[in-house]
Amino acid sequence: MSGRELLRTMDADFTHAAALWGRPLHVRLVRSVGTFLLYPRIRAVVVYRLSAAAWERRWLRPLALWLQTRAIRSSGAEIHPAARIGPGLQLAHSVGIVIGHEVVAGRDLMLMQGVTLGHRGGPGQPVLGDRVRLMAGCSVLGPVRIGDDAVVGAGAVVLDDVPAGHVAVGVPASSQPRRSAPAGDRP
Repeated sequence: MSGRELLRTMDADFTHAAALWGRPLHVRLVRSVGTFLLYPRIRAVVVYRLSAAAWERRWLRPLALWLQTRAIRSSGAEIHPAARIGPGLQLAHSVGIVIGHEVVAGRDLMLMQGVTLGHRGGPGQPVLGDRVRLMAGCSVLGPVRIGDDAVVGAGAVVLDDVPAGHVAVGVPASSQPRRSAPAGDRP
């Protein structure tokens, strides 16, 4: 990832974070850069983006893994630098988030606290589409695909594919078509 691509991706991440606060990004930055950087969820995303950029250069992989361990200690989120996550990553709460090294996610991924994305003992890890929402405590395990605009409910354990626009709930999760959300609720 080039420096420009990294900056564009981080800009998209910060824009979504500022939207969660209900204020434009530039207003938030002008008021207090220090406060902005003290949020653990922001630190987790920034350190992940930096470690992912380092991971792409083989000789910087030890630095990428070191950054990952620093992020775990400072934010509670364990996001492997090899995971490929599109721009617009949002962490509502960073504590307990675990993302494995083979995970691939599209744009505007939203994670609540305690989300696990990884393998279940065999090969393969999840592939997530664009605008996916993963609620608190859910686990998406194994080589499953989550379609665009899908939602995984709190505490769900997803072991099978979830089609685009569906909601997955339960243990193990079963999916059903998502009811259309009010216009104000759409990301």
